Amino acid sequence: MSQARPKLIVFDLSHFCEKARWALDWHGIAYSEISWAPGLHRVLLKRYGANGSTLPVLLDDETIVQGSSAIIDWAENRAQASTLSLNPQTKDLAEAQAIERRADEVIGVHVRRLAYAELLSNYPHVAKRELFPPTSSWQGRIGRMMWPAIRRIMMRAYDIRPGAASESRSRLESELDWIDSKLSDRRSYLVGDRFSRVDVTVASLLAPFARPKERYHESTPDAIAADVARWSDRPVMRWVSTQYRDHRPPFHVYQ
Repeated sequence: MSQARPKLIVFDLSHFCEKARWALDWHGIAYSEISWAPGLHRVLLKRYGANGSTLPVLLDDETIVQGSSAIIDWAENRAQASTLSLNPQTKDLAEAQAIERRADEVIGVHVRRLAYAELLSNYPHVAKRELFPPTSSWQGRIGRMMWPAIRRIMMRAYDIRPGAASESRSRLESELDWIDSKLSDRRSYLVGDRFSRVDVTVASLLAPFARPKERYHESTPDAIAADVARWSDRPVMRWVSTQYRDHRPPFHVYQ
């Protein structure tokens, strides 16, 4: 077993990165977190031999683990016996996998698209400020210098065009209805009777609009404040806050 801490490469704002971070913290795995600037991360990923442009990425010696779900798998294998597994304890594993996949492929995608559609289109100065400060000084300097090009690349990558915010908002409304229907029987967890990776996935991917105090200490950005207020009384948003309160361990990050 490696004596060096694994490195978690993230976009600081990313809810998918929060999903991976939560799993590592749940299992008490100490790691060094490194924030990369969008755009520049593609070059850096190639240097490490990672495929594509997806973050988060976990680096553990020669091992590269890419994607939040794969990092949860890695954390499960690395976990000490004293920590509870995040694997769902249910007879219907197909349902658990389907919920996690839908959360990744629909909820997470449209949360990101809605947030960026508002930020990049209407509040680009806020997006610039939020995206670059956590990065290393040289990345910050290059990122700010290249910001007009990076903004265009991000808008193209996330399909940000006229009407994008309304489209993603409508799609999210349907997804929130779906999760609300599952919670209508007052269950504590989405599958089974124990907290699992399904709950980690849905809670972390909806956190940017649920704004649990354990994750978000600053005021809500104007870009998404209306949506946060609109959805705040939904059962699923209250459920997200409960999951953070009851099951989100303190960060085990070592810079």
